[in-house]
Amino acid sequence: MRKFPPIDLSKVKTHALSERDSKVALSGFATPARSGASFGHFLTSLPDILIGADFRQFARQLARAIQNKKTIAIGIGGHVIKCGLSPVIIDLMKRGYISAIAMNGATAIHDIEIAMHGQTSEDVAHGLQDGSFGMARDTGDFINHAINASAGGYGSALGKKITDTDLPHRDHSILAHAHILDIPATVHVAIGTDITHQQPGVSGEAIGRATFEDFRTFCSVVSTLEGGAYLNIGSAVILPELFLKALTVARNLGHTVDHFTTANFDMIQHYRPRVNVVQRPTMQGGEGYAFTGHHELMIPLLAHALTRMLEAPPPDHKMITRERAIQIRNRLKDIGAKVVFTNGCFDLIHRGHITYLQKASTHGEVLFLGLNTDASVRRLKGPDRPILSLEDRAGVLAALECIDYIIPFAEDTPKNLIAALLPDVLIKGGDYQPEEIVGREEVESHGGIVTTIPLIEGQSTTSIIEKIRGGNT
Repeated sequence: MRKFPPIDLSKVKTHALSERDSKVALSGFATPARSGASFGHFLTSLPDILIGADFRQFARQLARAIQNKKTIAIGIGGHVIKCGLSPVIIDLMKRGYISAIAMNGATAIHDIEIAMHGQTSEDVAHGLQDGSFGMARDTGDFINHAINASAGGYGSALGKKITDTDLPHRDHSILAHAHILDIPATVHVAIGTDITHQQPGVSGEAIGRATFEDFRTFCSVVSTLEGGAYLNIGSAVILPELFLKALTVARNLGHTVDHFTTANFDMIQHYRPRVNVVQRPTMQGGEGYAFTGHHELMIPLLAHALTRMLEAPPPDHKMITRERAIQIRNRLKDIGAKVVFTNGCFDLIHRGHITYLQKASTHGEVLFLGLNTDASVRRLKGPDRPILSLEDRAGVLAALECIDYIIPFAEDTPKNLIAALLPDVLIKGGDYQPEEIVGREEVESHGGIVTTIPLIEGQSTTSIIEKIRGGNT
């Protein structure tokens, strides 16, 4: 039998670590979290390694394509709607970031059910037992009637009908906004895969004609992708296959579609998106990315990154009406977010104000700031105040990361505003006694907390004004 004596390692050749090429260096490491940091800081704090580097690079490429007015097309599966992302997609459409949208039949169904009733997604297992799965009459009648009566494409027919019939929640419909904004929204249906195909009003002929018209439109969209981007979000089969065929048609007809960016966003990286979206289409000079993660995290992250890269916020971007504040407060209550409220004139903002507001924000997740109007300040402080107008004061305050929303109020006190919002935490400066704080009874009667924050001595608007005027400081 052959013997295998231990090998002699004494003559193995080595080299210095400094001479070796390494894939990872300290320059690519993440930056730790910092309280009060901006989203831009967060984005640049990601490791410059693997997906951290890829995401930042992809967002920059996408932002450049948008700036250069190139075609940005997205394909979305049904889970994009079911994860509550319609407002994010609609906002990107309104900002002009999205040129065209493709979706499968399930996506259109969820979009319409949201527009009709503000809810969607049934219990399939339960409905399957007695044959009631997919038999919601409203959904089937709406979609089938729209397609049967239309001579155009599937998506445009639905978008027009949602708008024309004034559905109660149409503001949350991607199809409706595409129709209003004149953005191509195409729906690509495989007959027999959607719940509307099993109901009495269905017409296979109408479906085939309408969805084929959308295929032709989508081919036209893809033919303009040179220098642009295509994102596949949450579709494992239909839309990746659609994209491959549309790209083939575009190239076959002589369109140059070689240098563009693709990305697949999904919870699992399936075969068709990986091959038909990320790899094969970009082999002639483009670049493809694959991002794995839940849509409800990844898509808002991308949207925030694009907005941060492309737009400077307007000075009053955090100032909202009382009515809007109540809507936001109700949503925050529904998701269990802890809301903090404070108020003041904040005329000639100084370090004491900044420190106070930063500390106040640490008492919860969202900070609402009630801001006295100019007339209210005059009644409280005298005819020569405020020094700065409401717009100027709000503009400066909006630049503070710790403040989420600013609500002007015209009364002498914010009592009515506090009663309407009922924050979880009501905060005032340490110069107030708890029993003196306006709104205390309203907040505490609903289980909220009222507290104070010590002020920095020697920091006040009055002393600054006196100093400027040459008074006794």
